[in-house]
Amino acid sequence: MEYVFACCTDKGAGRKRNQDALLVKQAVCKKERFLLAVVCDGMGGLMKGEVASTALIHAFSEWFEQELPHLLLLSCMETELYRSWNQLLQSMNRNIAFYGDRNHFQLGTTVTALLFTEKKYYMVHVGDSRAYEIGKSIRQLTIDQTVVQQEVERGILTQVEARKDGRRNVLLQCVGASEEVVPVFHRGELHKNMVYMLCCDGFWHEVSEKEIRRALRPSILKDETLVTKQLNRLVRLNKVRGEQDDISVIAVRTF
Repeated sequence: MEYVFACCTDKGAGRKRNQDALLVKQAVCKKERFLLAVVCDGMGGLMKGEVASTALIHAFSEWFEQELPHLLLLSCMETELYRSWNQLLQSMNRNIAFYGDRNHFQLGTTVTALLFTEKKYYMVHVGDSRAYEIGKSIRQLTIDQTVVQQEVERGILTQVEARKDGRRNVLLQCVGASEEVVPVFHRGELHKNMVYMLCCDGFWHEVSEKEIRRALRPSILKDETLVTKQLNRLVRLNKVRGEQDDISVIAVRTF
C-alpha cells in the first residue's frame, strides 16, 4: 500500500493558543509500509490542554519507534497491539493527572489513532475526535464519547438536535482528566483509492459530511499538494462560519 497525506491545524477564531497536537509517521518493515496517524485535542475548557495533547503525541511517537517493530514479529500482533495501546493510555492517564495534581490544575486530551498496515487499519479512540473513511460515500469509523451522543443512542435526542445541543462538547472520558480510561479498539480492511481522515471536533462542527466528502473524494487527491490544498480550504470554511474551537485534521490517501 502507498500513501500520500497532509495535515492542517489552526487555533480557530476564538482561541489564544492551539491546544491540538497531530502526528503522522511512516516506516518500512519486511518490505511492508506502515503509517501511524494520531489526532489529540487538548481540552479547551481545562488549563494547559496543549500540554496533555503534546505529551500523548510524544508517547505515540516513541511507541511507533520502540514498540511497534517488536509487535510486528508476533503471530498474535492484533491482541498485543491493543494491549500495548491500552498500557500506553493507562500510563499517560496517570502521568497527566499527576502533573495536573502537582501543579494544581486539571488537564486532559482526546485521542484518535489509526495504524495502517498492508491490508488492515487498527484504531484506538477516546473522546470526541473522529475518524472517517471516504470513497464513493463517507463513513464515520468512531462514535463520539459524549453526553449528547449517549442521549442520541438512547433515543432522547435526534442527530439534528445533537448538533445544536449546548452540551455537545461534554465528554464521557478523556486521557488525563478521567479516573479511569476505557479505550475503544477497532480494525477494518484497508482499501486502495480511499481517504482516511482524522479530525478534532472543531473540524466537523461547521461543515457537513457532504461537504467533507466533496472536498476529499479520492479521485481529485492525486498528490500531497492537492490534499493540503483541500484541507486548508475546509479549515478556512470552518473559520468563516465562526468556529471558535481549534481546528485540526489529517487526511491519508491510499493507492
